[in-house]
Amino acid sequence: MLSAKLSTRLTTLSLSLLICSWAYANDAMDVAQPLETIVVKGQTSLPYQTEKSKSYTTSSMRTTTGLDLSAKETPQSVSVITQQQLKNRGTTTLADALKQTTGINVIQDSGRYRFQSRGFYIDQIEEDGLSSTVPGSSSNPYRSSSSSTSLDIYDHVEVLRGASGLTQGNAEPGGTINVIRKHPTEDFQAQGYIQAGTWNNVRSMADVSGSLNQDKTIRGRMVAAGGSSDSFKNNVSSDDRLLYGVLDFDLNPNTLLRIGALYEKSNDTPDYYGIPMAANGADSHLPNSTFLGASWSNIEYEKYNVFTELEHNFNDDWKISGKVNANFNKSITKFSGLSKLTTSYTGLTDSNSSLPTNNKNYYDNDGKEITAKINLNGKYNLFGNTHDLFVIANYSKLNENSEWRRVLDSTAYDVWTFNPNMISQPDWSNDSLLDNNTFYKTQIEQTALALGTRFNFLNDFHLLVGGRYTQYHYKGSTYYRIYNGSYDGEYATSDVKKNKFIPYAGLTYDITPNTSAYLSHTEIFKPQSNRNSAGEVLSPVVGKNDEIGLKSAFFNNRLNTSLALFQIEQENRAIYNTATLSYFADGKVRSRGVEAEVSGKLTDQLELFAGYTFNKSKYLETESTSYPAGTNFSKHTPEHMFRLSSQYQFGGELEKWSAGVGLSAQSDTSSLYNIHQGGYTLLNANIRYDINQNLSVNLIGNNLTNKRYYQNQKTRMEGGNNYLGDPINAMLRVDWKY
Repeated sequence: MLSAKLSTRLTTLSLSLLICSWAYANDAMDVAQPLETIVVKGQTSLPYQTEKSKSYTTSSMRTTTGLDLSAKETPQSVSVITQQQLKNRGTTTLADALKQTTGINVIQDSGRYRFQSRGFYIDQIEEDGLSSTVPGSSSNPYRSSSSSTSLDIYDHVEVLRGASGLTQGNAEPGGTINVIRKHPTEDFQAQGYIQAGTWNNVRSMADVSGSLNQDKTIRGRMVAAGGSSDSFKNNVSSDDRLLYGVLDFDLNPNTLLRIGALYEKSNDTPDYYGIPMAANGADSHLPNSTFLGASWSNIEYEKYNVFTELEHNFNDDWKISGKVNANFNKSITKFSGLSKLTTSYTGLTDSNSSLPTNNKNYYDNDGKEITAKINLNGKYNLFGNTHDLFVIANYSKLNENSEWRRVLDSTAYDVWTFNPNMISQPDWSNDSLLDNNTFYKTQIEQTALALGTRFNFLNDFHLLVGGRYTQYHYKGSTYYRIYNGSYDGEYATSDVKKNKFIPYAGLTYDITPNTSAYLSHTEIFKPQSNRNSAGEVLSPVVGKNDEIGLKSAFFNNRLNTSLALFQIEQENRAIYNTATLSYFADGKVRSRGVEAEVSGKLTDQLELFAGYTFNKSKYLETESTSYPAGTNFSKHTPEHMFRLSSQYQFGGELEKWSAGVGLSAQSDTSSLYNIHQGGYTLLNANIRYDINQNLSVNLIGNNLTNKRYYQNQKTRMEGGNNYLGDPINAMLRVDWKY
């Protein structure tokens, strides 16, 4: 457990970094060297890429609003994980990337990862600004075919903390993730890597880009990647392959057409139930390698993604773009394992070391999601100043189908002598074995229009106001073909339509050319299908984010700092009335906290990212006997989180060497069932040697103190859902470019 003294030190360290960087920057501004200039020819704009900057920050992002704004100009908390950070850490998955940034709680659940910010799940993840639905707060992860794409096709990751009501509907107020794809370059380039590490972790990637004609009006890029890895746990493994291609066409000097496609296939054997705890939630001390699942448990994902974009510049001030993104997903999930997920189980003991099988399950899922967006951006003059305007029109449609088959099995095994081959796989096509065979269909359709402007008063005050009107339509059906071992045939449907206007307001004041203060109010909504005693669908759950902060940018935006105070309130949460056997929308929770961040070049030799989050949440209204007012709303969210990564480039005779250190520290957590995890700190490091300008070798080490800890998880119980984090491990990576 992190002591109050250590928590205070972390807070002090974060604030000191902000103050020191401010002081250093003001002293060094006259001698600071600018970033390497990247010249983009033509008059069409491209998303801001970070691959050639070698930086831990970026100059601009548009995840928060419909405008291209720098981090300092954005009146909300934002972070970026750049291409250089990903390379230094050898990071290829979104889950591992988000473990390195400010304020994101990465949770292992149901054979996959889910993400939280400020105590709330993230329901939408964007690609180049177009949202896709992911398993979040209310969806069943087992019934979703969506999968997270390898980071090999992305340039960088943008993170917004707080409500994203201007750019998204139907989501939680904690935040969102926007991954920015790699796009073609005018000049030829080729790059890639080969890496190998602990637990047979082997992966390679090749990335080729350049112009396809002499005039450089047609450009292309292709990325191919694949790898496989075992785990510190027996039987747990992963394997994936992907191919990504994108073409840019300059239809004329002012118009860009982009088309692209992705195919990815993966086959994973995850740990579905973790391991049991001992009495009173104590560590059972089972070996790290313990896997209590069936040997045939696995998930197969297959994804097809196609996208297109058309952008036209009317002049230097006005442009319009249209984007379409379509995902076609399939997955087959089979699993079984040992767990006892009931409050009656009190933990593993010497006299009772057996655990029952938690049935056998099979899910056959497919999903189709199409998202389209038209974005108009421009500038206009009013009262002697130039102001910014944006209009966004969105449409999205998601169709998901899932078939669930279950075979009952509660055979108990001794966890100390268990072998995954002991659990046999049933014949899933044999109806006589099935206890349950259910078909689920879901359709979510959304249409939205957002309008906003950024008034630039007196060159110091900037007021960003706007709103988003969303029409939401949900249709769902459930067909119980077999229920409790008998043919059933019952059919249930749900149809929900809701309209909602979401306001946005953000005020920024430039205290100095380098520092601004801001305050903002944002909202977001989430429709629900529960009904009250009159049979009416409850009003949508509404999340409100209020924030005040300071931001600075130094060294020609090479270094960004931020400090924010935030409060989120979510209301209209459904509460079950046992007297009327119905729901009423009276639940309310609140999340408050502080965030501080430093990212970029602290000196010409030192790249630094440091982020600290303090977060407390509670129920403002009693939602049941289990959730009384005043108690912690998100027990598995640490009150204190600190993330640090750095890379120092040596000079002189050691100029070919660079080294980095990092850490991830958090205070203690609990779960809905009061399973405690003490605070811990994980130490990481890497050392890189540049053989020449085209070839480098990087040795990366993680959890160097070999800390044994359990990952944050909402539903940890004595009988399962306890997932050990990775012990000490290492990787050797060779990066090449041409």
